[in-house]
Amino acid sequence: MKRNVVATAVRTALVTAGLAGFGATAALADEPAKTAPTPVPAPVEVETMQEQAIEPVTAAPPAQVEMESRTLAAGLGLRWGQGVLNFEGRNHGFEVRGLSLLDVGAAASDGIGSVTGLERLEDFEGRYVAVEAAAVAVRGAGVVTMRNEHGVVITLRSSQRGARLALGTQALSLSLQ
Repeated sequence: MKRNVVATAVRTALVTAGLAGFGATAALADEPAKTAPTPVPAPVEVETMQEQAIEPVTAAPPAQVEMESRTLAAGLGLRWGQGVLNFEGRNHGFEVRGLSLLDVGAAASDGIGSVTGLERLEDFEGRYVAVEAAAVAVRGAGVVTMRNEHGVVITLRSSQRGARLALGTQALSLSLQ
């Protein structure tokens, strides 16, 4: 009998609790909501790899020079002229002044060449030295490689007119205008 009393008491408690819970829920449903609305977070923009603006990497064209000069020599040669450096897509004028040893004759030369080792425009200026023997009679063509104190190297292909024999060191001073 004790079991029935306990079971009945438990059933009564459950039903009462169930009814009490139902009544509380029904009472709350009849009242207006008093809770603050839940804030909605702002949308987050997510950029995918396809949506990102990808800029193409473009390398600057290599620097180039065009130069024309005149030489007059009788043991010691004097050279003067002008040129244009194309660096990072812009043209920069420059003056050519030079000396040569063991040089005889007179010649005019025009040349075009590549410039390497040039990272800053101001490094172009300087004294270029080339140690090569060059002989030109009437018309000739040659290639000379020169380097300055900043590590800039010019490889110049030139054509010359006139008669000149240069056996010693040649030095050019290039200065931007």
